[in-house]
Amino acid sequence: MKKFNMTLIAACAALLVSTAPLAEIAIIANPASGAGELDAKTAKKLFLGKTKSVPGMSGVTLVGQTDDSPTKAEFTQKITKKQPAKYKAYWSKMIFSGKAVPPKELANDAEVKAYVAGHADAIGYVDASIVDDTVKVLLRAP
Repeated sequence: MKKFNMTLIAACAALLVSTAPLAEIAIIANPASGAGELDAKTAKKLFLGKTKSVPGMSGVTLVGQTDDSPTKAEFTQKITKKQPAKYKAYWSKMIFSGKAVPPKELANDAEVKAYVAGHADAIGYVDASIVDDTVKVLLRAP
């Protein structure tokens, strides 16, 4: 009976975690950057190092978050369509082959927002709930 109760509790906990609402991700730029809205395909190419330019910007510095960030996990799944481990492996290959440089990694949403707000060439991603007028939203991913 005890084993059954523990199994039931574990199953209920897994169900609660799997049905938790997901955060909306916002890809942001500095308001002075000149960047326009991005579509999902362009955002994916940008953060996979397959393109290095954005219309309206002369240069781009990509800003991401560290692997322990929940926002990064959401971002990799929603924008790059990769699981976090696959995204990390992808960038390891890109670095090793010399094909691209990964986004600069910051600790959390607040650091990314502050960095983007202070650098006209920066594009990053944050939980959409922290967006304010210090940054410009290029794309929202529900």
